[in-house]
Amino acid sequence: MSEAERAKWEARYGAEDYAPDQEPVPFLCERVDTLPVGRALCLAAGSGRNAVFLAERGFVVTAVDISARGLAWCRELAERRGVEVTTVEADLLSWDFGEGEYDLVTDFYYYEQALFPAIGRALKPGGHFVFQTFSVDQALRSTGPRNRAFMVEPHGLLAAFAGWRIRYFEDGVVEDQAVVRIVAQKPT
Repeated sequence: MSEAERAKWEARYGAEDYAPDQEPVPFLCERVDTLPVGRALCLAAGSGRNAVFLAERGFVVTAVDISARGLAWCRELAERRGVEVTTVEADLLSWDFGEGEYDLVTDFYYYEQALFPAIGRALKPGGHFVFQTFSVDQALRSTGPRNRAFMVEPHGLLAAFAGWRIRYFEDGVVEDQAVVRIVAQKPT
């Protein structure tokens, strides 16, 4: 990711009128009880709403984001809620995810297919990947993002996790947004 991208997110999270969303992505809320508690890695964690939610449910959480300001919001929310979240400021395209360290990896609204192999390596055998982002159908809708470069071809997502156990998959419209969601379990 470029310095321009880092600057964009720093500006967003540092804007005087910015108020971070403190509620986790509903899909994570719906699926969390189906996931065994353990070590979690939250990619593109932003202001930390999902990371803090997982910590509240007993996960040991590492939140990674390119924005120091976003992660400051994450630490503030964690402190207010009485949980711990380890934050790491890093560009996900160059950060070392490690090998076999996590029981859960989450990624919400940051689509970068190049990360999928690193996610696979980072998960322990039997670990889960929970992902949601815009599908290419979003570009056809009258509102919301339009840049197809940041949207998923649903069959491509399934192909990326061929050989994994697909615990949940959805390609549809949720809250007036065209999204793709998956819970994939790494083979044991």
